[in-house]
Amino acid sequence: MLDLRCELDDAGVNAATSVRTLNGDGIVAWADSLAESFYGWDGLRSWQSLDHDLRIDATHDGRGHVSLRFAIRGPRGYEPEAWEASVVVTLDSGEDMRRLVAELTELVS
Repeated sequence: MLDLRCELDDAGVNAATSVRTLNGDGIVAWADSLAESFYGWDGLRSWQSLDHDLRIDATHDGRGHVSLRFAIRGPRGYEPEAWEASVVVTLDSGEDMRRLVAELTELVS
């Protein structure tokens, strides 16, 4: 198990929760597949942690940008009545995404 502290901070949003994963739940492979899809994809690609306390939804605008919606839930994300907070971050589909993969690799290793 790998437990992480996840915090979101943006205009009007400040939330934090503990996120439990099983060795990262494949987040590095998921992010790497996004980075490899440099030219884009249709629809939504999502990743979710073991206990549903962190979800990341990714979309590509077809013009070189990836939008990542980070949503955390607590105190027990798997329960329907858990609170949810989210922020959206837009990255360049090239170097920014490769940097994200490197940072995630370091985080879960």
